[in-house]
Amino acid sequence: MTRVRCLGLTFFALLLFSYPVSLRADFELIDAIQEFGEKRFVESKPSPLNLGPVRFHPRVRTKVTYDDNILREDKDAKQDVVWNIQPGVILELPIDTHQLTVGYEADMEVFSKSRDSTQNDQNQNFFVLADMHFTDLYINILDKFSETSGRSGTTFTSRIPRYDHSIHPKIGYRWKRAIFEVGFRHFTRDFRRSVDDRLDFQNVEWTGVIYYDLFARLKALVEYQFSQIDYDDDFERNGHVNQIRVGLEGEVLPNLLVKVRVGPHLRDYEAIQKADFNSWVADLLVEYEMREDLTLEMSMGREAVEATFADVNYYVKQIVRFGAEYEFWPKWALFSGAKFYRNNYSERATLGSRTGFRRDNHYTASAGLRYKPNDRLQVEAAYEFARRTSNFSTFDYTENRFSLTSLLSY
Repeated sequence: MTRVRCLGLTFFALLLFSYPVSLRADFELIDAIQEFGEKRFVESKPSPLNLGPVRFHPRVRTKVTYDDNILREDKDAKQDVVWNIQPGVILELPIDTHQLTVGYEADMEVFSKSRDSTQNDQNQNFFVLADMHFTDLYINILDKFSETSGRSGTTFTSRIPRYDHSIHPKIGYRWKRAIFEVGFRHFTRDFRRSVDDRLDFQNVEWTGVIYYDLFARLKALVEYQFSQIDYDDDFERNGHVNQIRVGLEGEVLPNLLVKVRVGPHLRDYEAIQKADFNSWVADLLVEYEMREDLTLEMSMGREAVEATFADVNYYVKQIVRFGAEYEFWPKWALFSGAKFYRNNYSERATLGSRTGFRRDNHYTASAGLRYKPNDRLQVEAAYEFARRTSNFSTFDYTENRFSLTSLLSY
């Protein structure tokens, strides 16, 4: 009885103070790409489906969700049952110490009620990753493409279809305990409706990083980044960014993984009357395997994000997450979590009779049960609560979701 009470208290604590970051079964194609320090790769694993040296990893994810506020409205919420089918495949070609990987995923979202059929959508994601390693030199090229649109909500009155594309090569050289890396990234966002063309932009970014091996599994780093933001139609939103960050990545203690980068971020827009961002940014991830059956995770972040609200250039996003997963029985696991983030918009805006600096607070909490009978199949039942409060009250909403998910992969 004491053990049962302890397990109950443990799960209740996790429910209150944790948020699943990488601990959820929700699969997105890009999650297959792992990045750690100078390493970027897709983890190789055996596959029963091979054609010569090429390994095929097909997978299909299905999900049914009851959502009591599908449009995320502040009042008169609409409820529906939403079906998602996500077939995908990863093709892997290992060549000696090198790797070429291609991934594709489709996402078909269907609403049960005929009145909500205008919300039905089809999205797709694609990537190519070439990872080449030589004795002291590595070259890594990642190309990503996404055709997607956001679910309707109180920020927009309908879906916002767009294309996102990025090409991100980097090259590094090891000298004794140091690694010198130079990277380039070109990102474009192209909205597919003419009414949204003013939001089309591209970002050209150059990055230099120096890694230094403190210990076998722990690196220190210093990073400099320069980027240019160019809008196709709204030239007043053009600007450039200078950013310097220092950090650590690796195991600071056995089973305790830390990734942290922090430093100043200077974001200067060309329009004199527009607000600039001259402050600090940071990313922190801590993952602790307390026991073989219990993993805890915490992350925090602060960044400036290009805004799509009114005529505001950017907002500052500050976020805190906590997550945990507990395998209480072979093949059975509990997960739960909580997240809080705040968006502070940089300029005054007018909406209806309200004028001011928009401030949004987001709260989410979730809990679920996962069953994984083997390495190929897993099933998950979950509940998620979401709440947003804003000083522009039309952006307030409350949402409850109950979902059942299955994932079959090879």
